[in-house]
Amino acid sequence: MRAMVSRLNSAVSGLFLVAFVAVMPTLVQAQSVNEGQAVRALTTDSSGALLVLRESGLFALDSQNTTEIPLPPSDSGAQPRSMAKGADGSLYLAGPGLGIWRYDDASERWQSLNDSLPDLGVTAIAAHATQAKTLYAYLGESGMFRSRDGGAEWVKVDSGPREPVQAFLHSDMPGSMESGWLFAGTTRGVARSMDCFCFWGDAGELRGTVSAIDYDPSAPENVYAVIEGDLHHSSDGGETWAGLDIPQAVTALTFSPSEGLVVGTENGRLLSRDTGEWVPVHE
Repeated sequence: MRAMVSRLNSAVSGLFLVAFVAVMPTLVQAQSVNEGQAVRALTTDSSGALLVLRESGLFALDSQNTTEIPLPPSDSGAQPRSMAKGADGSLYLAGPGLGIWRYDDASERWQSLNDSLPDLGVTAIAAHATQAKTLYAYLGESGMFRSRDGGAEWVKVDSGPREPVQAFLHSDMPGSMESGWLFAGTTRGVARSMDCFCFWGDAGELRGTVSAIDYDPSAPENVYAVIEGDLHHSSDGGETWAGLDIPQAVTALTFSPSEGLVVGTENGRLLSRDTGEWVPVHE
């Protein structure tokens, strides 16, 4: 009887080990996604899944799955810090020393868009809200560049705001002399210009280094900016700002078709607003 019990215990232990080995990749993946790393940038893909950039990599999250997307190659080890989604759903990544890259869904590979840039010192990128091939990039001392052909050719359009740009946004908010507005999160606050590059001026009196900025596509006058972890909201296109209470320091934000405003936090959480309360997303 003891021998039978011993064999039974060994069989059960073996089955448990096999099961554990089978699920271990999933467990490791889940841990790597939620290991407390700050969220660097957020956007969504063409299907509405959240794209989350962390130090450990880039991940696509929906209610069912988490998929890692390999980052662009870099001989220098440069890491992306800015991310944008084009009007056609294309995904773009950029960072100092990395330049600008576009992800090709068909080949599941990154394509460099750096051939006509003067250098790789890109600190922020933005995609036009309605024109799929129009992109914007800020290269520090080199200034502000625009591409009208999806990144094949870049042309300098102006020097940008007076202060260095940390975050960048194109909005189709009404009132522009051309097709929309550019909002730049700088080390001084939020700067704003029509996309004719007529003049960069202050968007309200919000002061501090802006690390992230976005807007509500369904109500473009609603703009959100992050300064030193604090979330601020403007309901009038940047004329006035008000702070929003949030339980954790914010590092990134985006708008999801299903979740609305989603923020990434310093401790790696993703939160959305549900009837005025902040709730976890995909946890």
